[in-house]
Amino acid sequence: MIVILLSVNWKQQTASKTSTPTSTEPRFERLGAKDFRVLIAWILFGALGVFVAWHYYFQAFPEASINFQVSRDEALNRAKSFLTQQGASLDGYESTIVFSVDDNVKTYLERTVGLEQANKLMSTEVNAWHWEIRFFRPQQKEEFRADVNPEGRIVGYEHIVEEARAGASLERDAAQQLAAKYLNSQYGADLAQYDFLPEESNPTERPNRRDWSFTWQLRGFRAPDNSDGAPYRLNVSVDGDQIGGATEFLKVPEAWQRDFQRMRSRNDLIESIAIIPYMLLLSAAFWFIFELSRRGGMRWSSPLSIGIFFALLWFFMSVCNWPLIRAEYDTNSSYSAFALGQIAYAALLSIVQALLVTIAVAPGEPLYRVSQPVSPSASCIADTLAFQVACPLIHWRVTVATRPATASSGEAGRCPPAR
Repeated sequence: MIVILLSVNWKQQTASKTSTPTSTEPRFERLGAKDFRVLIAWILFGALGVFVAWHYYFQAFPEASINFQVSRDEALNRAKSFLTQQGASLDGYESTIVFSVDDNVKTYLERTVGLEQANKLMSTEVNAWHWEIRFFRPQQKEEFRADVNPEGRIVGYEHIVEEARAGASLERDAAQQLAAKYLNSQYGADLAQYDFLPEESNPTERPNRRDWSFTWQLRGFRAPDNSDGAPYRLNVSVDGDQIGGATEFLKVPEAWQRDFQRMRSRNDLIESIAIIPYMLLLSAAFWFIFELSRRGGMRWSSPLSIGIFFALLWFFMSVCNWPLIRAEYDTNSSYSAFALGQIAYAALLSIVQALLVTIAVAPGEPLYRVSQPVSPSASCIADTLAFQVACPLIHWRVTVATRPATASSGEAGRCPPAR
C-alpha cells in the first residue's frame, strides 16, 4: 500500500514538473501557536527527564558512589609490591589493569537487600568492585594476577603455572597449615573471625604434584541477615607446596541463581522476539531501496557518507576499548596474531555497522523528497548549514578589498528546488 501511494505521488510530481514551473526558492513555514505549544511541551518533558535522572541516578547506579581511595597507577603499584612480596619476579612481564565488578554479587545484593544497603555493603564489607591487574609474557603459561579494591587492599591473588610443573604432594593437614599461615601473615586476614569449612577441602591430583583448595567462612555474616542469606568466604589454593592463589567472595546461594537464571531466560526470549520488528523494518528498507532505485530516485552519496562516518566511529570506539580487549589476551597464541585478529574483527564490525546505517538511511531522503516536494532536500539543508558555519570564517580571513566580491557569495547558501 505504501509503495502504491508513493508511486502515485511520484507520478503526480513528475506530471506537475512538466506542466508548471517550479519555484526556485524553498518554502519555509513560520511556527504557529500550536507549534509553540508542542515545542514547549517537549521542552518540559525533557526538563522532567533530566530531573528524574538526576534524582534517581545514585539509586539506580550504585557504582556512581564508589569511593576511590587509590588511583589506577597506585593500584598497579600496590599489586606489584604485593606480588614481589610473594617472591614473584616481574622483570620482562607485560601488565594490564581494568576496573571490574562481580555482576553476580552486585545483582544479588541489589535484589535482596535493596540498592542503598547493597551499595553500603559493596563499599565496605563485600568484595564486588576491584582493579584486576595481570602480569604475563606472550606464549608463556605462567602469569600473576592480583585484585585491588577501591580502598587499596588486596582482595585477590593468583599464580598460574603449568599443570605438569613438578611440586610436592602434601597431605591435607600440612597443606591446610600452609594456607592458614599465608592468610594470617601475608594476605592480612584475621582467621579468628572465620570458621574453617572441612567439607570444602578438595585435593586435585596433577601429573607431578598434588594441589589443595581450602575455604573459611566469616562468622556471623549473612546478606541478607537471615538463614538463607549469602555468607562471605575466603578461599586459598595450594599448588604443591606453594600458594597458588587466594580470594574473598560472597557465596551467592545456588537456589537464587537458578531462579534468576529462569527469569533471565524469559528476558532473553523477549529479546529474541524483539528482533522480529527490526528484521521487518530492515526488509522494508531493502524493498524501498529496490523500488526507488528502479524508478531512478536513489542518491547514494549522503547515505554512504553517513555509513562511512559511523564505520569510522565504531572502529575508533573499538580502539578505545583496547585496554579491555588486551586484558583478555590468551598467552597460548602469539601477541601479534592476537592484535591483528582484533584489528580485523573491529574492521569487520565497522563494515557491518556501515552497511546497516546505509541501508537504514538510504531510503530516507528519497521518501522525504516524495512527501515534501516543495521543501529543501536533506543534502541541501546540510550544505546550507555548512555554508552558514563557514561564512564567518571566510569573512574573518579575507581582506577588505575582497569583501565586495565575497558578498555575492551569499547566493551559494540558497537551496535549489527539490527534484
